[in-house]
Amino acid sequence: MKAVPLAALAATAIAIALSLSACDDRPAAGAGSGSDACGEIQRPPVQGGEHLIGDREPPVEYSSVPPTSGWHSSGALQIAVRGEDDPLTEPEQVSVLEAGGVVAAHRDLDAQQRRELEALAAGEYSGRLAVTPYDRLEAGQVALTAWGVLQLCDAVDVEAIRAFADAHAGQATEAGH
Repeated sequence: MKAVPLAALAATAIAIALSLSACDDRPAAGAGSGSDACGEIQRPPVQGGEHLIGDREPPVEYSSVPPTSGWHSSGALQIAVRGEDDPLTEPEQVSVLEAGGVVAAHRDLDAQQRRELEALAAGEYSGRLAVTPYDRLEAGQVALTAWGVLQLCDAVDVEAIRAFADAHAGQATEAGH
């Protein structure tokens, strides 16, 4: 039997592995595939934007609903649970994202789903996950956002929220300030 050089064996093994992975249509690890309640992760165009002073409105529309980048509020915001009487504005949501936080925006959740969502923000994701009502969603919907990333859910999916927060909370932004 003829000896095959080790480099040739390694090159063959790499070629086989690459060809097999090209046939695999599963999302890459951490790609954020959808769940039963949540759709696929979207990556809306990242917008530049400056700090807004006071309650000034952004001069352009955001590239997604809810926003994932763009014009944002000045000053530091507490990344926490916000109630119906004090929801995060869109510029405040973007400020949370700029700081490396994740926003879970929701509309008309039942009491159990709201408790589950708020428990994540107050517990294991304290200071990294903001929860806020958001009236531009459909009833029962939850939108998960990070800088340049959006995932829409038709209900609270605790595992999908954990996966999203684990993948995106604390990530550096492209905001540049």
